[in-house]
Amino acid sequence: MRAEECARNVTCEPVGTALSEGNIGRCHILYLMMPLNKHYDDGFGATAEAFLSAALTIREKQKSPLLLELLPQNYLLRHSIELFLKSGILIIHRKLKIPFDDKPHNSQPMVHIGDKWEPFFRVHSIADLYTHWKSLITPNAETLTRMCKYTPNWTIAPEVDGWIAFIEKTDPNSTYYRYPASRDQNEDKNKSSFKEIATQDLFPEGLIPHFLFELCVSGCTIAPTPVFMRF
Repeated sequence: MRAEECARNVTCEPVGTALSEGNIGRCHILYLMMPLNKHYDDGFGATAEAFLSAALTIREKQKSPLLLELLPQNYLLRHSIELFLKSGILIIHRKLKIPFDDKPHNSQPMVHIGDKWEPFFRVHSIADLYTHWKSLITPNAETLTRMCKYTPNWTIAPEVDGWIAFIEKTDPNSTYYRYPASRDQNEDKNKSSFKEIATQDLFPEGLIPHFLFELCVSGCTIAPTPVFMRF
């Protein structure tokens, strides 16, 4: 089966369709049993599903946030969004034969950022991908609807802009959740479940913690540190 025939396996299901593996929202995706590079979207959608599934597995198995499981979970979720957007961009360009800059629709995919075009592999910004994807969806909504078996609503909810902005602010380069340190030390402090606070903020004013009281009566000369860690 040729790769071009993959497009026939994307069908928009009516509201109320039960979600299952291979479903994105209300759009049922039928992936072919073939190499990823033979998929109509070059495998971006199927790979996105895999990252999403892995993130949900971590969420289900997570017992406590103390071991920083939220970092790999959020990375997997963020990366799945990046891949889903790239999948959508590819599919719309190819189905509607929209060129990539001065290159044909079936050439190497690119993303329009500002006044220039960047190759897919150089773009990891969720905001840039979302802006390009949205610029394809909004003006082509009616055309896309006519191509679907059912009648989906291609309206992009206003709150999505805010969600994308939040992700972009936190992790613009897809590095925040992968490394313990980044260029923003203030943001790095938010990664850990343990927070650094002053002693006076940890205990009510005028009260001596029991363990410090025990240290005093036992004659211990070790001075308590001025900063404690809490979670």
